[in-house]
Amino acid sequence: MRWKGIFYERRLFPNGWVAGASLAALALMVPLIVIFSGILEPTDKVWSHIVNNLLGTYTMQTLLLMLGVAVCSFVMGVNAAWVVSKYRFPGRRLLEWALIMPLAIPAYLSGYAWAGMLDYTSPLYSFLRNNFGVHTGQYLFFDLLSLPGAIVVFSLSLYPYVYLITRTFFQHHAGNMFDAGRSLGLGPWAIYRRLGIPLARPAIVAGISLILMEVLNDYGLVNYFGVETYTTGIFTAWFAFGNVGAAMKLSALLMVFVLGLLLMEKYQRRNLWYAGQPTYAATHPNRRKVRFGWVITVLTSLPFVLGFVVPIAAFIHWTVSVDAANHRDFGRLLLNSFQLAATAAVLVTVLSLFLGFTIRTFPGLLTRVSVRIATLGYAIPGAVVAIGLLVTTLWLDSKGGGTVLITGSIAALVYAYAVRFMAVGFHSIESGNERISVHLDQAARSLGSSLWRTFLRVNLPLMRGPMAVAFMLVLVDVLKELPLTLILRPFNYDTLAIRAFEYANDERIAEASPAALVIITAAIIPVILLNLIMKHNPHHKPSKK
Repeated sequence: MRWKGIFYERRLFPNGWVAGASLAALALMVPLIVIFSGILEPTDKVWSHIVNNLLGTYTMQTLLLMLGVAVCSFVMGVNAAWVVSKYRFPGRRLLEWALIMPLAIPAYLSGYAWAGMLDYTSPLYSFLRNNFGVHTGQYLFFDLLSLPGAIVVFSLSLYPYVYLITRTFFQHHAGNMFDAGRSLGLGPWAIYRRLGIPLARPAIVAGISLILMEVLNDYGLVNYFGVETYTTGIFTAWFAFGNVGAAMKLSALLMVFVLGLLLMEKYQRRNLWYAGQPTYAATHPNRRKVRFGWVITVLTSLPFVLGFVVPIAAFIHWTVSVDAANHRDFGRLLLNSFQLAATAAVLVTVLSLFLGFTIRTFPGLLTRVSVRIATLGYAIPGAVVAIGLLVTTLWLDSKGGGTVLITGSIAALVYAYAVRFMAVGFHSIESGNERISVHLDQAARSLGSSLWRTFLRVNLPLMRGPMAVAFMLVLVDVLKELPLTLILRPFNYDTLAIRAFEYANDERIAEASPAALVIITAAIIPVILLNLIMKHNPHHKPSKK
């Protein structure tokens, strides 16, 4: 059977590899298809109530949160990237690494730390109140549990996305243009404003798009800070109203935000070529020494100190001071979390190897489309994936006689993680495949080796490094994931992220600190890896798709 047009292959399914890739993509796409089908569901009183009384608030707060985080992240990330890339000052080499470290702390954990430190009963607030008469309400300085507070915490946690991508651009591109501007009499500020920012616009937009996707995915921080976004609306529709249709409709609207970000980022990225390829002048920059270097050091290090050092110090202090009796079930939490994360990481790594070898061997349109679909879930908020999968499993259980077999099971949760994090594993495997010559595969095939034998004896041994990276990255992402786990976890099954969330909601932030420290410690490793990748591969970009 020959097809032309959209499926331009010799046959619709040339072999089992392509058929398997297509089926895997379809399976991973099911929750998203279900969410879009929710738009066609008939309206009811709950949805009418949400539209009339809550939807405007959800939309306004979501847009204001995105705008505020985008502006603050731009100021912190782009300025730091320019200073680190173009100037010499004390501690520059250390800060070049340190400024990415806040990525290791999930935004909701950073929010818990700052809330605990600035609370009325905190040691800092007590000291200032008792000795200097400072009294600013429940929280020091300003009401932290608010939209402005959420903007500040999100920005301190997520600015490294735009910093990392923009720093790479400044270091590897357009160096000759900056030198030409300097030779024409432009000062440092004019070069930055009139050349640096305009040339780096695609990189800046790419970084901010990643930041905003993380903001749309978050539930722990916005819930704790009382900011009513689409994500909190999904949880309200599901848990408070018990209405599946309303949760699906809100999820579909949230996906519209995400798709808008993806289209915007793709539109901007089309111009990444115009600054030219890296030149010697760009890759070996002549950084200018600045006066008052220590002032620059202090100002540039503020995002790192506030976004990483202070929360880490707070969590360490609370972990040491909390009564050991509160850690009695910590071993069970560790076991649950790492077993769940390891299972999901193995599944994603195996599927990524299969998809990677398939597109390497059969790079046709059908295979490319299948892989694209299979890796779409990383751009979709976890709450949306969870609702789509929950509706699917409830339907399957209803067709099985009403017995609950899939809903609320470990299998459903691992499946959801595969949908959400397939892109993380696949892009690691894909980068490994790019470094292996296809001539090795062709030589094995010419000697009579089958595809499976070629995959097992040639490709697989050479992919041990990328496999380990893919496994570790997915493991850490699963450990940090909150909204998806919160919706789909089995009854009475807690993880480190769930326990930290529950303790924080009960105003027991100190008791949440051991779980938070484990998550942060695990997340530090991939953050360091990401920095190494960006330094050695300047065209690489952290991907949400």
